[in-house]
Amino acid sequence: MKPRMDTGRRWMHGLWLICLIWVAPAFSQTITLNLKDADINALIGTVAEVTGKNFIVDPRVKGKVTVISSRPMNSEEVYQVFLSILKVHGFAAVPSGAVVKILPDVSAKQDSIPNATDTEPGSGDEMVTRVIQVEHVTAAQLVPILRPLVPQQGHLAAYPATNVLIVSDRAENINRLVSIIRRIDTVSDSEI
Repeated sequence: MKPRMDTGRRWMHGLWLICLIWVAPAFSQTITLNLKDADINALIGTVAEVTGKNFIVDPRVKGKVTVISSRPMNSEEVYQVFLSILKVHGFAAVPSGAVVKILPDVSAKQDSIPNATDTEPGSGDEMVTRVIQVEHVTAAQLVPILRPLVPQQGHLAAYPATNVLIVSDRAENINRLVSIIRRIDTVSDSEI
């Protein structure tokens, strides 16, 4: 009789665990960000609490931020808003192992920003580096066309040996550049 009770307890424990997994998203933490002239380091602390991420903040990261949100956001939405706030103020978040470094934009592209791909392009204002294969035109021909669309702190270069473009910038902007490149990179007898 005792083995049946253990089996029953295990079954009940498994059922309870499934219920918790199913119901847990409904209880996930949400936050409404409303800050006026708050110190950026206070915002970083709030984002660390909400997202569970650890941050290392460059001493040059200073300033006041204002954020107004009309609805509660989950931790992923808060992080995306945070990345946008950093962009507006000239800073970037660079993942580095178990921590995220907050740096001025000009230093971020020289740091170990993640590599993006067609299948994992990154999202929003996340800083990424992406290698874009060009098929039908010379990658070097695209550089003068695309350079005005890459901000000063970004990077755009052609690598002629494999006919690729290398871009370091915000994921959203790189995705826009890829869309433009795909429209230009077609079979044609005429020059761009």
